[in-house]
Amino acid sequence: SIQIAREKAEKNQVNIRFEVVNILDDLSKISTIKQHSYDTVLDAAVFHCFSNEDRQLYMKNLEYLIKPGGLYIQLCASEKETYDKGPRRLKKADLCELFSSKNGWTIESIDDSVYEYIPDAPTGERAEAYLSLFRRDNKI
Repeated sequence: SIQIAREKAEKNQVNIRFEVVNILDDLSKISTIKQHSYDTVLDAAVFHCFSNEDRQLYMKNLEYLIKPGGLYIQLCASEKETYDKGPRRLKKADLCELFSSKNGWTIESIDDSVYEYIPDAPTGERAEAYLSLFRRDNKI
């Protein structure tokens, strides 16, 4: 996926850097990753997969990665999904708490959306989701 994204970016002359890391590792120990070096981080249906403990590690890494004032775009499974299988769902209230100003974030939006799976996925072709925009505080 990353190779395809790199090829598309090059073809379209887009200046973008992609990194492949384990987001639960201590990113401060990876030499190619620099603190506060990203304007935008995109999460396409990853955050909802983590336990509460792993979410804290993930968020610590987001804080490490994203520049002051930078944007975190997140698509996650919503509690509005009624299908009895599939990923753990997130409540809007939980997102508001996790990405609150007391945790160094500004919530720009949390909107109802859908996550489209591949055709014939066991959970169906789409699921209720939230598409959220969270901004890191400028004062880090």
